[in-house]
Amino acid sequence: MGKLAIISDLHVDINKFTLHDLLAIGTYIKDAGETKLHIAGDITNHFSREGNEIIQTLNSILPTTFNFGNHDMLDTNNIENNKTPGFLNFTPLNLNSDTVLLPFNGWYDYGFARGETDEQPPDKIVADYKNKYWIDKFIKRSESDPVISQKQAMHLTSLLDDFQKQNKRVIIATHFVPRQEFIMYPAPFDRKAVTWRALGGVLGSKKIGDVISNYSETATDVVFGHIHARDGVKNINNINWHCRPIGYRYEWSFTKKWLRSHGEPQNFHFAKHPEEQAVFVHDMHRNWDEVLDNAFTMFDY
Repeated sequence: MGKLAIISDLHVDINKFTLHDLLAIGTYIKDAGETKLHIAGDITNHFSREGNEIIQTLNSILPTTFNFGNHDMLDTNNIENNKTPGFLNFTPLNLNSDTVLLPFNGWYDYGFARGETDEQPPDKIVADYKNKYWIDKFIKRSESDPVISQKQAMHLTSLLDDFQKQNKRVIIATHFVPRQEFIMYPAPFDRKAVTWRALGGVLGSKKIGDVISNYSETATDVVFGHIHARDGVKNINNINWHCRPIGYRYEWSFTKKWLRSHGEPQNFHFAKHPEEQAVFVHDMHRNWDEVLDNAFTMFDY
């Protein structure tokens, strides 16, 4: 018997987490009784430079594995078959004789894009918006987004077929959103809102979600992030879909509460006020339970 914790969207560089912070996060997870940790992507924008050190730091506290998110891919050439120890992409991890963790990076197929009247816009429009506004335009891929996602869906189908025949319980960890129910679309009241509705297409893959939904007796749980909204769990088609990313620190309820208690506006710029930032970091170190509240999905196995 053991316990698995899955998290996503650490964003170590953006959140300015130090190695001391990572040790504290790992210790917090271990003290909660967890025996394994998996990170479902978006560890850092500089994975090729600091990713291995981050993983090994957490690994010194408890066994840690991971898959990539889009931010990890920004400066990484080998996206699908990375050699960093602990990387799992369509590489099943047996937790016990009955339960398997199946992590994969994931991607998007534009299926969640919406126009002004809820129709799905042409792929070219979504691709143009992506290449104009989205950070993923800097990621080097050899095929189109829908083709990449389609190939992943086929690979996933093959694996789930095998696990179904073996009567395995499968816990899936991926980065991108597999269900439209987790995506918020702004009302199309202006051009900016229309753009964001189209960019829903780069948040995840409808095909991936459809594949998983076909295996509700095998895939009991799916954990993902990417959208930085701690929506908890939704049971859809008899599958538990979990979204509990850590996200950026300015999004945390802890940060918003801290700013209110110090009389600062929600758009307070910590970098311009180093003394205030030092106080915030000190308080953060004393309140990991509040910072990380509802940011982990945990499973017995």
